[in-house]
Amino acid sequence: SDADTFDVISDEDNQEMTVRFVYIDTPETSKGWGDSQVEKMNRKNENQIYRSQFEWGEKGKERLQELVEKSGNKVKVKVTGEEKRPGRSPRCFGEVYLLDGTFVQYILVQEGLSRIYYDYISECPRDTAIMLLLAEADAQINQRGIWQESQSEFIPPWVFRSLKKKQRSFLRDMSQDLKEGTITEADFDATFKLKLQEQDQILSTLFEDLKNGVITQPEFEDKVQEQANNLFAK
Repeated sequence: SDADTFDVISDEDNQEMTVRFVYIDTPETSKGWGDSQVEKMNRKNENQIYRSQFEWGEKGKERLQELVEKSGNKVKVKVTGEEKRPGRSPRCFGEVYLLDGTFVQYILVQEGLSRIYYDYISECPRDTAIMLLLAEADAQINQRGIWQESQSEFIPPWVFRSLKKKQRSFLRDMSQDLKEGTITEADFDATFKLKLQEQDQILSTLFEDLKNGVITQPEFEDKVQEQANNLFAK
């Protein structure tokens, strides 16, 4: 799991539950990612976007573990929503606090180990939203955590997941072609390497436009989706 998800056991009914931290989105980790082929190909081609994502994902996870251990491996969860999952333990969404009252989401954002998840910040209480926005601005100004990275090397987790899905579909089709003998292993590797290079060039241009105010954050994300659809179309 990532730094914004973990499993807990309730003191009330001893039931295990997966908790997804509301309001934030932390970098992805490679462990349990579920896309071994995509990960293998990106590591093989030394793709910095993936390497950076996984590196900060692991650092965030380690920091979360450290915080929870200091709290005696106990936390308080203020549940804001719940999702039933057939055959699996239920998943809840909530604000997570250490026993001393420390708001874990705030710490992760302030230390540059998480981004605010803007799709859901509107559901956040006003005082909490202001606190998180100030924490993210402080992390960015002081270049903590992910804010140390150049914008061409680290992308928001939600954008990263979108790219991952496009790559997964593309590789699935390419693997079928390889299986049927219509392409060679060398063709497979060369084609995907070229796609990654084109992807990085596109992202670099879009990040520069975002930095210079040519496009807004929502426009940036829409353009990434559009370009990924075109780039990884079969």
